[in-house]
Amino acid sequence: MKKNYFSPVITLPNIFIALLFLISFSGFGQSHTKANQFTIKSEFIEIENSQIGEIEIAWDFSVYANRTQTILEIEIQPLNGCWNGLDGTIRSEKVIKPIKDISQNPKGKLYLTFKEYNTKCFKWRVKTMNTTDGNESFTNWQFSSFL
Repeated sequence: MKKNYFSPVITLPNIFIALLFLISFSGFGQSHTKANQFTIKSEFIEIENSQIGEIEIAWDFSVYANRTQTILEIEIQPLNGCWNGLDGTIRSEKVIKPIKDISQNPKGKLYLTFKEYNTKCFKWRVKTMNTTDGNESFTNWQFSSFL
């Protein structure tokens, strides 16, 4: 009878530990984007007694020199295939959330809910437009999930 000198590496406890490790370092909970002296941040907000959370997108344009000539919009694209992250298939039309008057209110937050978008995940980015010359710029797409 042959002896097996290799103990099984793929066991249920090992899989569980590996998943915990991957989840703890994933970018699904929080992401930051810095561009041109402003900060955009998203964060998963847990809801008590619910498996579905909310997403908070916060911005800070307080040190942005051109905020009086800037229009800010947040583009939200609902997705299917959340396991594919940013490469998930487009679920429905893109939603554009204009942010009013960042010159007077350079810091703010936008709360997104599952009920509002009827999707488990989405990608989002920030669009800024200079009102003087019409120049538009975008942040990179970020992935967020309500689960």
